[in-house]
Amino acid sequence: MTARNLAVRALVRQEQSGYSNLVWDAAVKACRPPLEPRDAAFAARIFYTTLERQNFLDYCLNRFSRRPVAKLDAPVRAILRAGLAQARFMQVPLPAAVNESVKLTKAMGKTSAAGMVNAVLRRAAALKVEPGDFPDPLDRLIQYHSLSRPVAELLYAQYSEQADALAAAMLRDPDAPTTIRVNPLAATDETLANTLTEAGHTVQPGPWPHCLLVHFQGSPADTKPFRQGHYHVQGLASQLAALNVDARPGDRVWDACAAPGGKSLTLAQCMQDKGTLQSGEFVPARVQLIRQAFDRCGITCGEAVCADAAAPTGRFFDKILCDVPCSGLGVIAKKPDIRYKSLDGMAELLAVQQAILQNAAKSLAAGGRLVYSTCTINRQENTQQIETFLSQNPDFRTVSPKITLPGAQTTPLGTLLLPQNTGTDGFFVCILERSSV
Repeated sequence: MTARNLAVRALVRQEQSGYSNLVWDAAVKACRPPLEPRDAAFAARIFYTTLERQNFLDYCLNRFSRRPVAKLDAPVRAILRAGLAQARFMQVPLPAAVNESVKLTKAMGKTSAAGMVNAVLRRAAALKVEPGDFPDPLDRLIQYHSLSRPVAELLYAQYSEQADALAAAMLRDPDAPTTIRVNPLAATDETLANTLTEAGHTVQPGPWPHCLLVHFQGSPADTKPFRQGHYHVQGLASQLAALNVDARPGDRVWDACAAPGGKSLTLAQCMQDKGTLQSGEFVPARVQLIRQAFDRCGITCGEAVCADAAAPTGRFFDKILCDVPCSGLGVIAKKPDIRYKSLDGMAELLAVQQAILQNAAKSLAAGGRLVYSTCTINRQENTQQIETFLSQNPDFRTVSPKITLPGAQTTPLGTLLLPQNTGTDGFFVCILERSSV
């Protein structure tokens, strides 16, 4: 199977159901014989580029296709989208993108559509499209930036003139480094950087200690230092949330929504593996991910438990992290499925977030610190949740973060990271402290 064939088959499955990362992982595992790493990386880029640009691709294709793209056979639709994505966004020469798409059309038993694929791709690839071609701001967000109408409406309502820049920053950057967190219990920043460099990876220091930015030659999880627990993969925004918990040796810490475990690892490392860390997760299968992370990194102070973060714990903690379930609108670049969300069920989601926050407050010791965080830029899930919480808990106050990033927007109701300003995921962090009296 070729890289293009794998990508197109995965795109067809993605249309049927499932999260893109799970669909892609399953497609790669099922590929026999396995693709070479370089081909697999090329296939992955086709798959994800096509997904995140889907509305734009359909806009171009529909200008020249006699039948709407949505009404074409699924394999033909996927071939057209993938071919155009290669030509417009992946620097694949147009003749190669077209010819390989035509070959794939025939190989997948759609020979009668080969001529149409050839003609439509050539014309769609030559079409000049600019943001100014969409004078209506919502239409521009939907068609040019490939967002669902509900997501576009939310971004425009809350960010108006910033919405285009925000949407443009929500694209996967294949050349961006991977951010990792060094495990100081097992390695120093210098020794890990040297080890990775000697293995052919490119390493740069991050914005704070124990943070490295790495261009890996292959998967970040496919290295000896990773298997030895010398680091874990964790984005800058996620690290920021965990670090502002200010966990210290001997603390009693609760990571209320912990899976898959990256923040818990950072908390345990800040504690120097001394004290008690309870890492809760509602989904039983995901609890095992936390346990595996603890075992790999040699963490003994942490306990992974299956628990509802909105249910009473019967315990008190000095520090609590509530990285609550959210709409995920800040991590669209990593999860292109979110681009096309309906945002149905927002009221129920907001209720769950507030319930977790209120429950955590009941488990926080006097003088303790509670960090509320989300990977979304939706104000309903962020500052409005903090306003509601503070109105019902007068013994709490917000605190400015000691660790932040250039471009972050800090107000009395928390810190917001917008991708176009910080170069990170979209994220929100609010530090709350309970009075000691």
